[in-house]
Amino acid sequence: MHLPAPRTLQAFVAAARLGSLAAASTRVAMSVPALSRRLAALEKALGVRLFERLPRGVVLTDAGERYLVHAVAILERLEVAAAEVRQDSAIVRVTTIPSLATRWLLPRLPDFTARNPDIHVDVRTSITFERLDGGEYDLAIRLAPDAEMAMAPLLPIHLLPVWSAAHSFAIDRPADILRHALLGPDHRPEFWQEWLGGVGLDSSAARIRGIDPLLLYEHAVSGAGVAIGVEPLVSGLLNDGRLTGLATHRLRSGRSFFLLEPPTPSTRAGRLLRDWLWRQAHG
Repeated sequence: MHLPAPRTLQAFVAAARLGSLAAASTRVAMSVPALSRRLAALEKALGVRLFERLPRGVVLTDAGERYLVHAVAILERLEVAAAEVRQDSAIVRVTTIPSLATRWLLPRLPDFTARNPDIHVDVRTSITFERLDGGEYDLAIRLAPDAEMAMAPLLPIHLLPVWSAAHSFAIDRPADILRHALLGPDHRPEFWQEWLGGVGLDSSAARIRGIDPLLLYEHAVSGAGVAIGVEPLVSGLLNDGRLTGLATHRLRSGRSFFLLEPPTPSTRAGRLLRDWLWRQAHG
């Protein structure tokens, strides 16, 4: 059999430890369907069931318990090997929310790596605000109202309704969207409220369905409803024609993504990544 990729082992270990595919997908910055496919392919390759699927999560089978011991050991050895290989390389640790990592940061990182092959960028995702004064992270990209930050935003946010380009929604003006199911990030209802209020619509008349942020735009692409488009997160899907939007009513949000640094001076690698991020954001 083909040996599983480290990414697959990371997905397996995360699901085993957290007991939840949704929580594991956030931990490894992978969509739930993609993670589920990896686990299914791993089970098929091994010829055993590693998990029992329950209504509220997953639990390891006996075979899964035995495999977990080996998977953890393999990943630990790979980390040791990587540290030895990179002993002359620099590591920059960045924390941000999963959706920004997958939709904006990670697709751009190959450019930074090509320009700086001696620097390894370790991206970690979390929906909570990670402190930078403990030395665990070198940079953070975080969402906050502009008023909270005494600095220029890295990525100003613009809002607009978006929907599948392959489905007919017949939306020409803001009021038309109220005929459809509205999809929004389940932990950020304020984005729809902000846009609706900005165009003079009553948010209480809207049917808003909370969706996992990593899956929000995939639901929109499938035709499940109209999503609140948060630029820059949705820009790629608009540019490649999978989504279309009400561009005539694109609204500048009161929130932005900010690039944060710890109180102590940045390393050379951290400064290089910081400056590269600014160039990516502002051209």
